[in-house]
Amino acid sequence: MKFFHKLTNSKQLQNFSIYGIGQLFNLLTPLLVAPYVIIICGEEGFGKAGIGLSFVFILTVLVDFASGIKGVKDVSVFRDDTKKVQKIGNILFSIKLIMLLLILFFASIVIILIPFLYQEKELFFLSLVFLVSQAFNPTWFLQGLEKFKIISALSISGKILYIFLVLTLVTSKGDYIYVNFYLGISALFVHLIGMGWLIKNKFLVLEKPEKAELISIFSRDYKLTLSQLLLSLQQYSPILIVGFFGNSFLAGQYKIIEQIIMIFRTYLQVLFNFIFPRVCFLLAKDNKRGIHNWKIFNGANFFLILIGCLILFVFAPEVLGFFNATNSKELTFYLRFASFSPLFYALSIPLQQLVLGYNYQKQYVNITTTAAVFLIVTIIAVFSFWQLIGIFSILILTEVIVIIMYLYTLRKNLFNNPIS
Repeated sequence: MKFFHKLTNSKQLQNFSIYGIGQLFNLLTPLLVAPYVIIICGEEGFGKAGIGLSFVFILTVLVDFASGIKGVKDVSVFRDDTKKVQKIGNILFSIKLIMLLLILFFASIVIILIPFLYQEKELFFLSLVFLVSQAFNPTWFLQGLEKFKIISALSISGKILYIFLVLTLVTSKGDYIYVNFYLGISALFVHLIGMGWLIKNKFLVLEKPEKAELISIFSRDYKLTLSQLLLSLQQYSPILIVGFFGNSFLAGQYKIIEQIIMIFRTYLQVLFNFIFPRVCFLLAKDNKRGIHNWKIFNGANFFLILIGCLILFVFAPEVLGFFNATNSKELTFYLRFASFSPLFYALSIPLQQLVLGYNYQKQYVNITTTAAVFLIVTIIAVFSFWQLIGIFSILILTEVIVIIMYLYTLRKNLFNNPIS
């Protein structure tokens, strides 16, 4: 009772409630958009749109350039130093713009040269708009400042606009090529508003950064960015592999299962984004308090995820019926098998917080590299034999390996000096 009283009266829970209202739209939007797209464009069109979105999500990590981790941490730690925060924001937004130009050029070449991508060139080129929106995404900056009301307002506005565009403009089978474009345009609109708010309130001052400062930050964070790229490949490459070695219809079926499981992962990532600035701040100021808060949030959260997984397992046929999926009997088996994977995400993502919070960046890079290479190689090896069940098995096995490596990295912090 003491635990729950403290939890329900904490300022952090109040902030999370505000933040959660906005992020709830991130969870509900796929539930509103996906069934409609499947009805209009079919599972094949839904699969193609999913492949295009995964392609840009992988590249988004390069545009972000570790701002979601290192940038959030730096802003959080130096939040009381206005000049320092302004400098951090100016340098990282400049790097993001530089990376955007490079990645747009690189992505265009890749789309043109790879037949698998070129045959859907309209879809992939339109999807690149999302990369543009990400270069102006101020969420990481706002997270470091803990401006959760602003984050929620931007998130809700963007998702409402995206849903409106899809429901009104996707009207024929071939309109799947515009689904990701509408997502990118909606995000770009609200991100520019967020940038304007930061500038107006003097949190961000746009000025030409020193070349030496850009080089210094690039040299510091490029390895972390590459590790995030590998982590992104681990998360989003399976549907690309299904589409390449299988077909768009099978990719659509995989996307349906992934979309459902992604609700859990998105929620966990939202929790990560919310807690991470505070964990970093407290670990730097008060290690014991930081660990205590980490235990409270993630311990209660694991219990919620467990309940959600059990509900999904029991009501899998009804969930698939909502998504208008064909061959629901086979997909029910896949969904029930995959319904246990969020439990492993609920362990690995909190441990990732501590690994980064304790500045084990070198170990983090090694872990993500190992996990990504293992996942991609094994999925390619087993796909022709086991297809979707093989992919979901490898995804779970990879999470188990990551958890073990995280625990080994944190052994001194968690085991040798336990903190109650």
